Amino acid sequence: MHASLPAMRFCRDVLIGCLILAAAWGGGIVLLRVIPEVIATVLDFSGTLGILIALGLLVPPLTLVVFGFGRKRHGLTISPLVAVAIPAAIYAWTGYLHMLEVRNLEQRAFLPPESKHELVMLPSRGCDVDCMQVLTETNYSVVGHEPSSDAMVLYRKASGDVCYQPDNIAMLVAFTRAGYAGLCTIKSPVKAVDDALILERLTGNSARERVSLPGWYDGDLYSFIERTGGKDRLLGRWAGGSVRTITDFRVGPHFDDHDFYGAALGVRFSKDAVFGHDDLRTRVEKLRPVLKLQEVQPEAVWAYGDLLNELRKSKAAAPAPKLQETFAHAPATAGEVETAEPAVLLKTAQPKPSGGETRTAKP
Repeated sequence: MHASLPAMRFCRDVLIGCLILAAAWGGGIVLLRVIPEVIATVLDFSGTLGILIALGLLVPPLTLVVFGFGRKRHGLTISPLVAVAIPAAIYAWTGYLHMLEVRNLEQRAFLPPESKHELVMLPSRGCDVDCMQVLTETNYSVVGHEPSSDAMVLYRKASGDVCYQPDNIAMLVAFTRAGYAGLCTIKSPVKAVDDALILERLTGNSARERVSLPGWYDGDLYSFIERTGGKDRLLGRWAGGSVRTITDFRVGPHFDDHDFYGAALGVRFSKDAVFGHDDLRTRVEKLRPVLKLQEVQPEAVWAYGDLLNELRKSKAAAPAPKLQETFAHAPATAGEVETAEPAVLLKTAQPKPSGGETRTAKP
């Protein structure tokens, strides 16, 4: 009985210390909430508010430590550690439970579509790199949104002379810069889509409006949906984020947009530029006429340089096409474009920021 008294006294002191800290810190929180906004603004502007908060956090536990040492009441001495450890453990455990809640929303194994579709809806504005890869490496056409509005647009892959029409030249250059020379898109407005495969990425509040997510979840929610006759059917869902508490609880393995889109469509997308399936020299010849068009500069020159660099890397047996005549007729982008020997230009034809003079120097 006597041996248990010190243990009971120790536990009692720990409890007393925790209650004192709870009262002190809780009272400080209440005071911050009821203080008039004008006074809080003045204190914050002068830096006094930060000092008072720091004192409110540090003075009570330090007082307990000093008092506990002085009176040899060790329970009071360690009570600040217990007072911090208990809520920290609860906070971390709650975060872990929230992570499991998000993980339960996932459906990593995709269900197969019930029918064949020609369209894929992407969460993109304009035909970006994801749109280009889907168009080029699959047989789908892409439905996206206009860059400046929510209007839906249908993008179809095209090649040949149609890509050199004024409305399509910009996309021809964009495709070339992405590694797909000779291709472009033909776009047309779309009012509604009743049959398609939908690749959806929800972020922030938009995700919480559609799916019940914990408030501590920080990340995106990707969904693969089949729409048939205007009715949606969920085929899969991945969570790309973590629950942030004292530590981060990652919901699942890291992935990016390409990984999700490729897994959903059954395609292994390349994350780098793809400069082939046909002859690079043919690609260079296809792009040369575009260099004379002012409205697609300087991107056209940059795309031409990309192709020349890839041609050099491929160690083509035949000499590279002469460039002096091409650049002599091409308009200057934002200053004078000086040409050197072909071997030099192949090494230096890299994207340059617009503005100022663009020069290529001999090694």
